[in-house]
Amino acid sequence: LSQPYYSRHDFAHIRRGEVKAFLKAYYNQMTALHDRETYTWWEHYYHASEHKTHEEAWFLMQTRWMLYLEDGDSLRLLGAVPRKWLENGESITLDGVKSYFGPLHLQVNSETEKGIITAEFRCAGKNPPREVFLRLPHPEGVRAAACEGGVYAPSVETVRLSLRGGRAKVTLRF
Repeated sequence: LSQPYYSRHDFAHIRRGEVKAFLKAYYNQMTALHDRETYTWWEHYYHASEHKTHEEAWFLMQTRWMLYLEDGDSLRLLGAVPRKWLENGESITLDGVKSYFGPLHLQVNSETEKGIITAEFRCAGKNPPREVFLRLPHPEGVRAAACEGGVYAPSVETVRLSLRGGRAKVTLRF
């Protein structure tokens, strides 16, 4: 119980689309285990066994899952990013990140004052995913009124991208 990275409930949360539960686990573990003096990680909540690369690696893996997660022959992008990350003027860029499908490129730009969030995706690998799901949460919880470049599911704020040659462009209008 004192070593949170041995409990994989975070993976269950993200696979089930439980964004709030995943983010709660992510930030609670990070803030409790990160040593603010050495910038390393403790192994236990009660700060025994410092400088643990195992915990650092699991933090990085959780961050990767938040940004992109393979699910068989499907890919889930930004599945658990906080809404705040897409406030007006913000962007998220993944440039050549490694995945089971090869290098991925994603550029998301939020212009919520203009009522849009745009994204461009490219998979440079020889074996692109069969399906790509891109979650684009509006910072104020508003659901999109229109979607270009895919099929929008408002209940999960996710677009199933229409891929052409491993590429897609999406515009959500609010």
